[in-house]
Amino acid sequence: MNYKRIIYALLYSEGNFFLSRNFRLQKVGDVNWLKSNFGFGETCDFIDELIIINVTKNSKAEDFKKYFNDINILREKIFVPITLGGGIRKLEDAKKCFDNGADKILVNYLAHKDQKTCEKISEIYGEQAISIMVDYKNDKSGINTYINSGNEQSKNLESFIESISKLNFGELILNSIDKDGTAAGLDLKSINMIPKNFRNPILLMGGAGKPEHFYETLVQKKVSGIITANLFNFLGKGLEEARNYSIDKNIKLIRFN
Repeated sequence: MNYKRIIYALLYSEGNFFLSRNFRLQKVGDVNWLKSNFGFGETCDFIDELIIINVTKNSKAEDFKKYFNDINILREKIFVPITLGGGIRKLEDAKKCFDNGADKILVNYLAHKDQKTCEKISEIYGEQAISIMVDYKNDKSGINTYINSGNEQSKNLESFIESISKLNFGELILNSIDKDGTAAGLDLKSINMIPKNFRNPILLMGGAGKPEHFYETLVQKKVSGIITANLFNFLGKGLEEARNYSIDKNIKLIRFN
C-alpha cells in the first residue's frame, strides 16, 4: 500500500529559523527558541518527514558548520526521516548533508545548472536519496522556474520538467512562490504540467493553511505528499487535526495513534 505523506519544512539561515511569504523571509528565532516555543520533537509525531532548508544566500563554510550544528541539536528529539538541502553546489556538499544525518538531500540549482553532479550523487547514494525542488511562479511570459532563492529566472516550468525527465532522482517538489506563506491553498493547477508518463512521485508545497488544504492536495491521484513550511501549523493541534481530517476522508496516511 502506498501511503501519502505530510511533510514539514523548516527554513534556516545564519543561526535562525524563518517564516516565508512569497520568498520574503521573516525571522522567528534560533534553535532553542524553536524547541521551547513549539515543543519541537513532540509535534513531529504528526508528520512523516522533515525538510530543513538552508536559505542563506551564498553560503560559506562557516554557514554550513552552524547549519549542521543546529540540525544535530534538533535531531536529538526527531525520529522521522530528514531531508537536508539549500546551497548544494557540489558532491562534497551532498556528502556533508548525509554525514550529518540526512536520509535524503534537496537540490534545486544542480537540477538547472549541473545535472552531471546530480547523476554522481545518484550513483553513490541512490536515486531515492535525491529530491528535486522546483520553485516557480506565474509571470507575464508564463509559468517560470527560479533559482537562487527565487532571484534568478531559469526555464519555463514545462521545459524544466522535460529537462529532468531522464535524471535519476527520487521525487519532484513543486513549490509555488505565488502561494508561499499565504495559507490560501495550494496550486493544484501545477499538477497539469506533469506529463502522463512522468515516473517520479510528486509533492506540492506553498499555501497550506488549514486541514481542508491538506485533503484537497492529497486526494489528487498524482500527488504523493504535501509540504508545509508554516510554523503556525505547529500551534495547538494544527498538524494533528490536518492529518486526522484527511484520514477521516479516506486518505491513506499512516495512523500515529
